[in-house]
Amino acid sequence: MKLSRVRRLLARTLILTAAVLLAGSASTANAQPNSLFAKVVVIGVPGLTWNDVKASPELTALVNQSHIGSITVKTAGPHTCPVDGWLTISAGTRAWGSVPDEPCGDLPAVTNGQVQDWQTYVDRQADHHTGAPIGRLGQTNPAYRICGFGPGAAIALARTDGSVTNWQPELDQARLASNDCGDAIIDAGALPPREGRAEARKKVADLVAQARAADGWVLLVGISQTMANEHQEPLVAMQLPPDNGPRWLTSDSTRRPGLIQLTDVTATILKERTPAEVDPAGDEKKAGPLDGNEIHFTGDRHTDAAAVIQDRLDTNQRFEQPRPMLIAVSMTILAAELLALAWFVITRSPRSRRTFVFTLLMQGGFFIAVFLSTATVWWRWPAPGFSLYCVVLGISALLAGVAQVVLKHYAYLGIAAAAYGILLVDGVLGTPLQFGSMFTDGPVIGGRFYGFGNSTFATLAVAALVTAGWAAQRLIDKSRKQAALAVLAVGGAAIIVDGKPGWGTDFGGIIALTPAVLLMAWLTWRGSISWRALLGVGAAGVLAVSSVAFLDYLRPEDERSHFGTFVARLLDGDVSDVLIRKLQMAVQFFTGPAGWAMLVAVVVTMLATVLPERVPFQEYRTFYTSRPMVRPTLLALSTCGLVGMLLNDAGVALPAIMAGFAVPLLVAHLVASKQPATVSPESHLVQES
Repeated sequence: MKLSRVRRLLARTLILTAAVLLAGSASTANAQPNSLFAKVVVIGVPGLTWNDVKASPELTALVNQSHIGSITVKTAGPHTCPVDGWLTISAGTRAWGSVPDEPCGDLPAVTNGQVQDWQTYVDRQADHHTGAPIGRLGQTNPAYRICGFGPGAAIALARTDGSVTNWQPELDQARLASNDCGDAIIDAGALPPREGRAEARKKVADLVAQARAADGWVLLVGISQTMANEHQEPLVAMQLPPDNGPRWLTSDSTRRPGLIQLTDVTATILKERTPAEVDPAGDEKKAGPLDGNEIHFTGDRHTDAAAVIQDRLDTNQRFEQPRPMLIAVSMTILAAELLALAWFVITRSPRSRRTFVFTLLMQGGFFIAVFLSTATVWWRWPAPGFSLYCVVLGISALLAGVAQVVLKHYAYLGIAAAAYGILLVDGVLGTPLQFGSMFTDGPVIGGRFYGFGNSTFATLAVAALVTAGWAAQRLIDKSRKQAALAVLAVGGAAIIVDGKPGWGTDFGGIIALTPAVLLMAWLTWRGSISWRALLGVGAAGVLAVSSVAFLDYLRPEDERSHFGTFVARLLDGDVSDVLIRKLQMAVQFFTGPAGWAMLVAVVVTMLATVLPERVPFQEYRTFYTSRPMVRPTLLALSTCGLVGMLLNDAGVALPAIMAGFAVPLLVAHLVASKQPATVSPESHLVQES
């Protein structure tokens, strides 16, 4: 095939990929209620948990009268104190109000219509690069007045200079019901930790009754935690009265039934204003896009309050347990590997060899088990944390055992291919296995609510490149052209599923995977690559990613994913804070020895793919040259990890996770093979079955 024809083929592949990524993506939420009541009344209660609802007859009675959900109150800082929550509602994006490593303080007072120390909070956003335009909500046109009651409401409704009008320190029922109030925000006060909490819960229920009596469309939400070191969990969200019967709250920002974000509250208030009711000074436009979206309802009706409350408590377990159990399971597998390795080194017996290989394959199986575990609904089992621990270990061991017995020396291939297939299907279905898994930053952390996160992408990248290498190896003796097309097909499918809005929706992932797949395809076809071709591959990758982002930007604002949102910020000149925050996230790993250790391990692993002759293991050196597709696959893995480390907010963690999946498979293959030189975990991509 001539060079020009290959270039045209690659160009068409990139165009097709970009088109498929954007095709058919649409908003996932149900329609907003047909008509809101005369007022939107937001009642914010710092610390309102589902255990409070369960313990309060008055709040329990509201469940079957409401659309129900949980609200994640993660803000920009490490803690979500009441001031953080109210400032976030003010800005419509995550704000930073409290001081790290200090207890939550009292809310600032209002003196002569001015929130005290307002400039301190403005400066804090700049200091921490949050980009939060505090005061945005208060900039609504005075012709449509939003009333505020209580200290927190003053913060939410303060204008950009800290001034606040149409505000009272206590609820005035007559004013709330009057025409002077368009919408309203009420601070119900933080729930006390122990003594007086029952009385505070009853007060909340009374406030709801008063708001409904004022013909209000009431949104009762937890605003924040009440103490900086408090156990974090999604809090209560209720919308009364329900439209069409009680269902589940959601929004386009989470795309999950029963879950909304704190920033959705601001979006819901502002979306109900007409253009004439928005400040003509254009402050909202200058402030950049909102982080949240309008609150909707979805799903089937619920009529059993006790079952709904228990469902919310079970869901909290689903969100809280994965991260602690991730560490526990990882340490258990690592301990098993070290013990098996010691046995193998000492005895060199066939049984010890098989055991060591099994533990390595078990680590590979773990990268699948973290997702399959969600299908077991472990959070509804007794002792959810321990149940999750046992489920993930059990699935990991089962996958390793089946692969070792059935596929024997090709066990690594079975695990990689299984991960590839499972994640592709999961992505197309809207990632139901991701949410609440060990590899997803859930509502407590306030990370990704839909699509593929960094850990998921790392797993998919390894699985896709290894599977692509194996497929190409099957074809390369017949035709290098066909082998290169196989790489593009297998890798392109992963890029599409990973990047398509509504599926993987992973901007950072396709930035790293696209050049790796293109490089692998080129090396498969040509056998080597020049600096000119390498620059061309890089430029093609940038073009593909940019095209996807720009096409997403062209969609309506409320339908964009973070691809289009990033372009909007870039065009508005509002991207610097985003980039600085991502850089800070990437470098935070180097505040301790663990990050530096990961960097050293990653660099050594990458060097082994570039300089195989320097690796002090003859089995690996022989394996590297044993099949034509070993080198392209290993170089593609290193390229993906390197680009991801440099351009992704996960930093060094991304290639470290990739190595955590790929290296055990490689070692397992070399150890298990009677002739290690001819087979390997990535040689599986290379070997013909």
